[in-house]
Amino acid sequence: MDFITRDQARQDIVALGLPQIVLDAFDEKPLPYNLDIQFRHPYQVFSMGPEGQQRYGAGWVTPIWTGGGDYTIVAYNHAPARRGFFRFDIEFPGEEEEPVGLTWQQVLVKEFTFLWELEWTDERLREVAGWFDFKHIDLLIAELSQAKRDTFENDTVWYRSFLEAVPG
Repeated sequence: MDFITRDQARQDIVALGLPQIVLDAFDEKPLPYNLDIQFRHPYQVFSMGPEGQQRYGAGWVTPIWTGGGDYTIVAYNHAPARRGFFRFDIEFPGEEEEPVGLTWQQVLVKEFTFLWELEWTDERLREVAGWFDFKHIDLLIAELSQAKRDTFENDTVWYRSFLEAVPG
C-alpha cells in the first residue's frame, strides 16, 4: 500500500461517509458494550514506516479497524479496479482475504456474525447495527439461526452465498 498516516486515514474515513461509531473506534474512544475490543484503531499499520506498509500491496488503501485479539485489518481500497472494502492479515504481507471489493453492508456481515456468535440478544444486535448503518441485521439473524455452519467448508459456502444476497 502507499504510505498512509493516521491523519490521512482519518480524513479518508470521513470522506467515505462511514458512520460516527467507526470514526470513534478509529479515534480510540470507548465504545458502548465494549465494542472497542472488536473495532480497534489499526495501530499495527501506523506503527510501520513507508517500507513496512509497502509490503501490503500497492495503491491507495485506507486501514479502518482491526478486530479484537487478531491481526486482521479491515481496509478500503480506492483503486478503481479493486474499489471497496477488504481484509488483510498483518502477519502475511501481500495476502488479502477473499473476497475483495466488498460494499459497506457486505464487510459488516463478518463482524455481526461474530457478535451473534457471542450470543448477543437480537435487540442489542439491532441497536448496534443501527449505529453502523447495517441494514441486513434481521436477515442475518434469521439466516444464522438456520444455517448449517458446522464445518469450515459449510461456513464458507454460507458466508459467500449471504454476501451475494446482500446488496450495497
